Amino acid sequence: MANIQIGTADGSTLGNPPSGDFYIFIDSNNANAYTLRDNVGTDTILGSPNPATLYGLYSQTVQSSTITNTVTETSVIGSGVGSLTVPADFFTVGDSYHGKIGGVISAQNGDDITLRIKTGATVLASTGAITLSPVTGLGWELELDFTIATIGATGTICTNGNFAYNRDTGSLEGFVFQDVQAIDTTASNTLDITVEWGQAKTQDQIYSANFVLFKTY
Repeated sequence: MANIQIGTADGSTLGNPPSGDFYIFIDSNNANAYTLRDNVGTDTILGSPNPATLYGLYSQTVQSSTITNTVTETSVIGSGVGSLTVPADFFTVGDSYHGKIGGVISAQNGDDITLRIKTGATVLASTGAITLSPVTGLGWELELDFTIATIGATGTICTNGNFAYNRDTGSLEGFVFQDVQAIDTTASNTLDITVEWGQAKTQDQIYSANFVLFKTY
């Protein structure tokens, strides 16, 4: 299995790669969209129609819903352009990605929040339960790096991340986390970032305003 980088090509005449391989190309027949094509001709748009953003995968364009007054784990990613899904058998060893998401948070002193990075039901990494200082309508950010260490049904993915937010005192508080988890690269994988409050309060609120994901290696 190989990812075959072609450059710019006319998707209507390019044809399909051999079984098990993927073409990655800038489709001159589709507004120069950065495109992944499998051996049956299914195209997945990976990024912006602009060669300068060749490795862009997803860009959030709509603010997420505000997660408040609930202890239900909820996605904090808003809708956007591109894709958060990697097709089955696409990953190769060493593939690496960077993501950054941020928005606004409010919480009372001592309240808990947990952020998780997931593919389907599989947790790739988690902040664990974080006890927050008082924060009222201030900024937060979660930055992530992923690397595919091994592939297959029992592949492994390494995740590093940091979560930070501004406190009402004016100072920044942050937490760094790292994890290595199993990932089935023979199946399709869709990235998600979730929030779970430790208590159901209207004073506890969080939403994202921006999320960008791109391939770095």
